[in-house]
Amino acid sequence: MVFIGRTVFLKILLSVAATCTALFAAPMQAQDLGCSSEVTLDGATIEVEASASGDDTENIQCALTAAVDGGYRDVFLTSDEYGIGPIEITGFVGDLRGRSATKTAVNVLDNSLTCDAGVPGTALRFNVGTATVRRMTLNVGSPCGDGSVVNVVAYYSDPSDCDTRTTFGNVDRVTIAGAGVAGTDLVTGVVMDAAPECDAVAQKVLGTLKVNRSLFSGLEFGILTSVAGGGQVDINYNEMLQIGLPIAIVDAFQSTTILGNAISYNDEAGYDAALGLGTTAIYIASTGDSPNENSSTIKNNTFTDGGATTEGYALLSGQTGKSITHGMVITGNVFEGDSGNSNGAGMAVIDTSGGLVSGNNFKSYAANWVSLTSGSTADGLLGATVSGWALVSNTFSASTATTDITLGSDTESNVVGRSQDQPVVTDAGSNDVLESAASSSVFLGSAPISVGAEDLLQRQLETIRGRAPSRSLSR
Repeated sequence: MVFIGRTVFLKILLSVAATCTALFAAPMQAQDLGCSSEVTLDGATIEVEASASGDDTENIQCALTAAVDGGYRDVFLTSDEYGIGPIEITGFVGDLRGRSATKTAVNVLDNSLTCDAGVPGTALRFNVGTATVRRMTLNVGSPCGDGSVVNVVAYYSDPSDCDTRTTFGNVDRVTIAGAGVAGTDLVTGVVMDAAPECDAVAQKVLGTLKVNRSLFSGLEFGILTSVAGGGQVDINYNEMLQIGLPIAIVDAFQSTTILGNAISYNDEAGYDAALGLGTTAIYIASTGDSPNENSSTIKNNTFTDGGATTEGYALLSGQTGKSITHGMVITGNVFEGDSGNSNGAGMAVIDTSGGLVSGNNFKSYAANWVSLTSGSTADGLLGATVSGWALVSNTFSASTATTDITLGSDTESNVVGRSQDQPVVTDAGSNDVLESAASSSVFLGSAPISVGAEDLLQRQLETIRGRAPSRSLSR
């Protein structure tokens, strides 16, 4: 018989215990989470490995559900590539993250989403909560395959209790890449709106959305928001190219800051003209269903016109149905034109008073760089008198536009300041034009840009409304 000392015995016991822990920890953790063995717990982080089947929907769904149930705030995708169908979670607070946009690819599988007529097919749907999607690439082709409306990332109110509607969304250093005009579906990269099951007017979503340092390409819509209650939307330092409509804001009462982005617009041929897509970088519209106020700051962006159509707009904004107070500041931006854009504008603002256009640099060709007009009531717009705008300290020295500034009919008391490199100004209203290429402002009988801008505003509004159950659109 061999006798060992107490100290040696304890060391052996501890070693055996450590070995057992190492052997059985991962399966036990997976079992505790109620998920497959590919979903494990590492400290406070739930880690998800890619499934050999190529479909990781169930594992990522289980990880997010376990995070909500257990109070975990970090779900980490550890593998290189994943495939998903529809994932929906309510009340998640935390990060769904990869390693980086170049090292973690999440592919929305073709024909994988539920594409009912009343609810858009959605890959990552977050109902209320505080959810961040971070450091990954989301690839989407034709996840419905039948021309349906599709969201890649959606932040919604609670569909089971529509009065619970405060949501905080964050998309950070993410690439969202679509198939462009080659795809079958109408795809939006990021949406923040009332849940489709709720009343889009009376139960609008509240809260904030931040989209930061991300890349969007090949989508019908880049970012679409309709937030109420003075919510904050920040779209900062992103790159957007070959998108039908990079940024759309409809019927919102939100404080929007669009800062430091590089946005290419009018740069993808092949969109159906009836949809109004493929022409405009930033679209802001209000209807009779809109709240009474809105606020937009568009600062330090670079807008590049690709010249794919003759009707391109870096900014198109207008009001229908009723008049709202919309505070607009457009400052420090660079507008790069294209000689193929013979009917569009750098910015066209309809039926909106009281804004500032300052410190912008307008370069190369546009039919018109800045257009302020009153809309036609026959076309559903307000016909409002437009006043209170200041156009000051801009640079037009590199402009080859036909007309730099158009002040349309029913505009009054708007100011075009001095020392702006002698822009060509046409004035169909009664405004204070302190500097023009002529010795004084040129008076026209009408505003030539107005009709085209009004028509496009309505076409794009109908296309966005087509995302709702009451309408269907096909490619």
